[in-house]
Amino acid sequence: MGDVITGGGNGPGLFERWYGLPARIRRPAAALAVAAVLAGGVAGHALTRPRPGPPPAHAAVHRVPYPVHSTRLAWAGLDRVDTAARTFRVGLRVDTDDPVLVRRVTQTYDALEMELVPPRTVVVRPGRPVRVWAKARVNSCHTLPIEARHPFLEVTLCNARAAQEVSFLPGRDYARTLTRTLRTLCGPSAGP
Repeated sequence: MGDVITGGGNGPGLFERWYGLPARIRRPAAALAVAAVLAGGVAGHALTRPRPGPPPAHAAVHRVPYPVHSTRLAWAGLDRVDTAARTFRVGLRVDTDDPVLVRRVTQTYDALEMELVPPRTVVVRPGRPVRVWAKARVNSCHTLPIEARHPFLEVTLCNARAAQEVSFLPGRDYARTLTRTLRTLCGPSAGP
């Protein structure tokens, strides 16, 4: 006969060795083996899972800035002075980077009332400057200043993020024009 090739020696096999161990060693070893297999499975799943790519360009999030940060105001003139009704109009040029609403234009003189003309919210779209008009009416010439030195306008702006009241100082030309207009409406002795 020929030689017989066997795969192992005459010693105990794996299962024989395992069951030959005392139970107090087999139980913790089995728990460690199960934990190692589970950890390997979880790690393998986590490492082979596809990673999310960057969002598409059209899904880019655009945070709307506060209205005061995206809106530019400029004085656009004063017209339609009516001495009988003691009224005139103040114009503002409003430009914005994000859609904004102009809800109100007013000022701080108690004797001078202002409202938007027409009296409704004005929508301003990006890249499309709008001229906003506010009608002013003099209630009492006695409490108006003789000279409007630093008159400012309160403009209420609103967008998707917030509503804000902005104090806008139109500048020296507005102050001179407002002083002349108030003197035209109330006479040179206007003021306290």
